[in-house]
Amino acid sequence: MLASLTLTFIFTMAIGVPIAFCLGLAGLIALVVWGKVSLVIIPQRMFTGVDSFVLMAVPFFILAGELMGTSGILGRLIRFADLLVGWIRGGLAHVNIVASMIFAGVSGSAVADASALGSALIPSMREEYDNEFASAVCAGAAIIGPIIPPSIPMVVYALTANVSIAGLFLAGVIPGILMGLGMMGIAYVIARRRGYSRRTEKIPWPEIRGRTLKVIPAVVMPGIILGGILLGVVTPTEAGALAVLYAVLVGFFVTKELRWSHFPHALLRSGIATAIVFILVATSNVVSWLLSAGGVPQMLGALVRSVSSSPWVFLLMVNIVLLILGCLLDNLAIMIMVAPILAPIAGTYGIHPLHFGFVFVLNGVLGLLTPPFGMLLFVVSAIAKIPLMTLARAVFPFLVWQLVVLFLATYIPAVAMWVPKMFGYF
Repeated sequence: MLASLTLTFIFTMAIGVPIAFCLGLAGLIALVVWGKVSLVIIPQRMFTGVDSFVLMAVPFFILAGELMGTSGILGRLIRFADLLVGWIRGGLAHVNIVASMIFAGVSGSAVADASALGSALIPSMREEYDNEFASAVCAGAAIIGPIIPPSIPMVVYALTANVSIAGLFLAGVIPGILMGLGMMGIAYVIARRRGYSRRTEKIPWPEIRGRTLKVIPAVVMPGIILGGILLGVVTPTEAGALAVLYAVLVGFFVTKELRWSHFPHALLRSGIATAIVFILVATSNVVSWLLSAGGVPQMLGALVRSVSSSPWVFLLMVNIVLLILGCLLDNLAIMIMVAPILAPIAGTYGIHPLHFGFVFVLNGVLGLLTPPFGMLLFVVSAIAKIPLMTLARAVFPFLVWQLVVLFLATYIPAVAMWVPKMFGYF
């Protein structure tokens, strides 16, 4: 059964079938070959996978991000980021990174960040820098989107491994900031070596005050989401709905750029993005059930235990395996299939569920930048009209720093767990 599952998945993926359908077809063939369970289990497991109130937070966060982008908030974020870091050498690169860090508190999605900021900033960046550098900065910075809360991958992981969503959100605060600051350092070094200019003209005080006041609605939104959850006022799903309401009010009454005609497009894009997430969750749940039925967790646990009893060695093996899987699979599919297997094993090593959960999520997110199937590479290469492998080489220095942050979060738990500990989650 496991052999047919694996072979079918590899074959369908090799011929270009979308990952979600690769998983579904692999599950179907494996059940037929096994012959011990009715095929009715497929729709049952698919429905069970998405039958969750918590998972409803995903479409709300996606829609809130769409509406905030449509309402003119993104432009305000970029101008405010320019105010903060535009004067540094390679200014537009730093603006992209800082804007990604702020927008991460709105969208929770790396692809949404790359699409929105890439479309807005890459054309301007190409006027001052080479296309490879502009594209690499955009792709690398987008990784911060699912790390700084809120985060769609964290919502999915929390549902899969039964850990606190708020705790996972808090775990991403320090690593997300470290990722952004490190990328700014790398961008500065590259800009200095290549002789990129810096902004010399001073921004007048009225302009500084205006940009600062205009960005306040965008800065307040993450506080509403995370603050409401931490204070116990709203659930994550209710926080997502509140974020949508807030985005609508800001768009109509503050920026006054949101129109009723914008809603069909925003709803369509949100619906497509939500459908992609949900079909991945549904079909991945079928495969996850088959792996459990085939005794994979027990076999894997025994194998890992036979290699080492050290939690640090276990975490190293997990990082290596997840980084390899991230090159081949979607990060959400990896979470649904692999997290239920590895999380209990991590518990036997005495690793805190929140710590392991954040390391797992960060591994999966980094897979968005690794060829051949890194989603961010496809998105940014299409926007910048640059070959995918050229972009992969250009983004490598930023990816190396993100791997350093992964190492720090893995082996110095306080990097990720200090903030959750402050709020009683660790």
